[in-house]
Amino acid sequence: MRVRKKVFVLLLALFLLNTNSVAKELHHWAKKEYLVSSFVEIALNNEYSVKQSRVRKWTVPIRYYFVHRVADQQLHEQLSKLHLQHLSDITGVDIQPVSKKNKANLLIVFSTEGRLEKELQSEFNIKSKKQRTQLFRNSVCLAHFSINTDHSIRKAIVIIPVDRARAHAKLVACIVEELTQVMGLPNDSEKVFPSIFNDKSTDYLLTGMDYIFLKLLYDVKLMVGMTKKQVEFVLKEMVTELDDNGSLSQAEERVMKAGLYTLLID
Repeated sequence: MRVRKKVFVLLLALFLLNTNSVAKELHHWAKKEYLVSSFVEIALNNEYSVKQSRVRKWTVPIRYYFVHRVADQQLHEQLSKLHLQHLSDITGVDIQPVSKKNKANLLIVFSTEGRLEKELQSEFNIKSKKQRTQLFRNSVCLAHFSINTDHSIRKAIVIIPVDRARAHAKLVACIVEELTQVMGLPNDSEKVFPSIFNDKSTDYLLTGMDYIFLKLLYDVKLMVGMTKKQVEFVLKEMVTELDDNGSLSQAEERVMKAGLYTLLID
């Protein structure tokens, strides 16, 4: 794969930072009780609300469209497309680009810090000045999805203020985390490690645990609209099956064979 040098150098640096933490934490997360509670924490809880939700995921193909308000369009699209294809491979969801904004149910906006509050009003449709200010102050990048009455995801928007993301050395992390969250894993938690959903973690690419989260969420046994009690009951059996067939022990190896990881082995 031909990749621009700066992309390779950036991702290689991130990989080297994370290699040791991945190796050390390879087994603890695979314990049934920890994996089940961690999945519930990320899938059913919400970053900006204390209210617990039901299972939310896509039941229709995802069609995405890029909105560019900054330069480096080719780079941003290349990174995003690689990760979206990775998500599609893991979940089985059909994820493809479209040529017109009105045909998309996933909008990916690469913008600036100076435009962020305006984006929150126009793209996220947040009328409250107080809420916009809170999000502006507390977020590097943002994602939001809307659901249907059955709790299936209807549409989603990701906003990445590129200058802010770069200032925090999180451009790649923003792309990976926000696009993964709109699959139906919206929460962040320091209880969950190693994972891109832990803001204190140094993991910028999908971990084995994140891979398993996505596999569990898009398994047919886990249905849209399930409650926490139903999820916990079903997950215990699902995790046991994944352990028995070797999926848990092989998760790290499998997740590193595709997506943005491929830029590291060109």
